[in-house]
Amino acid sequence: MHELFLSTQVANEDLQRALRILQGYCGMKPVTFLRRRLIWEGPRTRSMLKGIDPGLLKRQPLWKFLFDQLVRQSYVIALLYDVDRDQFGQSEKAADEHGEDGAKKDEPVIDCDQLPGSLRWTDLPDPGIPAGGRPVNSRLLVTIDNEKGLCTILKSMNHRFTQEMIQECHRFVLGNVVFDFSRYLQLPPSDTEPIARIRTRLPAYESLIPFDSENKWILTASALVSNGSNPDYKQKGIDELMTVRTDFEGCFDFQALDRHIFDTRVKF
Repeated sequence: MHELFLSTQVANEDLQRALRILQGYCGMKPVTFLRRRLIWEGPRTRSMLKGIDPGLLKRQPLWKFLFDQLVRQSYVIALLYDVDRDQFGQSEKAADEHGEDGAKKDEPVIDCDQLPGSLRWTDLPDPGIPAGGRPVNSRLLVTIDNEKGLCTILKSMNHRFTQEMIQECHRFVLGNVVFDFSRYLQLPPSDTEPIARIRTRLPAYESLIPFDSENKWILTASALVSNGSNPDYKQKGIDELMTVRTDFEGCFDFQALDRHIFDTRVKF
């Protein structure tokens, strides 16, 4: 699978206006969701990469394709878990209702391995045409959806959990093109859970800190091409994104950015 995409930025104060524009363009209300993004890093020594359970390879062929990519290079991989707004701040809510002792007993614990999640791997985007470059970013993509035990699988492959962030997203779809307004939020330090461990409890939503100091949103327009090696299929996706770029000229400055911004390779 190849992902073709264009990107731009939207100031937080302009978000509502931008959402209304996309709502009119796509003829739909945005689908809004929150998502935990657990970031894992592959081993820095290639000999330390371990194989994948043969049972997984039989059940989901994409694991074999992914492993073939990881053999040649270590990458950063993201595990994605949808989360509801009311799952944030359960500790504070329980403490308010039952006091500190009652909160510890009643507070729900989140175990990501028991939840269906998605694994997302992306390669370094293609360099494009030397003279001027390709008009869109294009990269190889692997997404394995609705899988439990993803954290255990990555640990067994000698991948290391490095950080977590929350993605807040408003999504629109028009034909083959997906529009995502996203911002990424940091979790504040926890008094009870070490920074290098996956949180089993989420803090109050209001305590999350935007990664971007100006709290800007990233707007991407993307299209998936199932057979990226077929130039006709790829060109169709490029043409669709070029139409989007033209339609929003003077409104959103969609660009193909420097491919190294999206580099997920682990540096040795």
